[in-house]
Amino acid sequence: MKIKGILFTILSAIIFGFTPALANITYEFGNNSLSMTFFRNLLAIPILFFILKYKRISLKVEKKELKHIFILSLIGVALTTALLYSSYSYIGVGVATTLHFMYPIFVALACRFIFNETLGKRKVLSLVMAFLGVALFMDMKSSNNLLGALMALISGLTYAFYIVYLEKKELVKINPYKLSFYIVSFVSFEMLIGNIFGGYIKFNLSLKIYILMIIISLLTSIVGVILFQVGVSIIGSTSASIFSLFEPITSVISGLLLFNESIDIKKIIGCLIIFIAVTYLAIESKSNDNHNNDINDKSLEL
Repeated sequence: MKIKGILFTILSAIIFGFTPALANITYEFGNNSLSMTFFRNLLAIPILFFILKYKRISLKVEKKELKHIFILSLIGVALTTALLYSSYSYIGVGVATTLHFMYPIFVALACRFIFNETLGKRKVLSLVMAFLGVALFMDMKSSNNLLGALMALISGLTYAFYIVYLEKKELVKINPYKLSFYIVSFVSFEMLIGNIFGGYIKFNLSLKIYILMIIISLLTSIVGVILFQVGVSIIGSTSASIFSLFEPITSVISGLLLFNESIDIKKIIGCLIIFIAVTYLAIESKSNDNHNNDINDKSLEL
């Protein structure tokens, strides 16, 4: 069962790692990152609504659940996006991404010290290795702006909140299509309100850009998000955050293949360390699955 959760989480990370390459194409034609985020969520609303109606899934949620979803969307999605993308104006994308991907550490610390979860030695070692791998993506030459660094770091903290809140408030128990529908609806509304003050959303875009944004919306706000939600429900927030580190690896590979971006030895080593870290953790999950299956088999014999 855990293997399924691992695969879903990794697939989600690959999607989130690849789609920025598509988003970059839209930026070349006048779009921007915050506008992209708004449309990525907005365009998913009618698609998810159709899926819910087709599958005859009720839109009904409890008031308590609706409150939790609103908080999740505001802090975990809208604020994370705004902070991370705003940090790009002050520091390099590589530095910002590195600081943002501190979130597995924040998730682990929250689970350990707030929710008193036990972190096994293998999980701690995987976290340390993953941190070292991500650190190799750092470009110290473009990290001299404190405000930008703080924005990127806090974006990692708010995304860690998203992962932990998703699990601990049991939002993963809500049908994933329904949960995604409410998240994208809230995020679209929140960013539209933010646009009143920022004026960052661009509506006068070509048909080609809108088609690309629909594709990105399908991949991220529907497929990627749902895979991640299901992954968290199966393997938990700490493990899911570690396996999500396939995202920067995918970003490096897609940038290399699609845009001929340069890749130095540090990034190659960083990718290898992250890959070893998540593989190491996956082996533990596989062993635990086999152990649980053995116990179940013995109990059936009794």
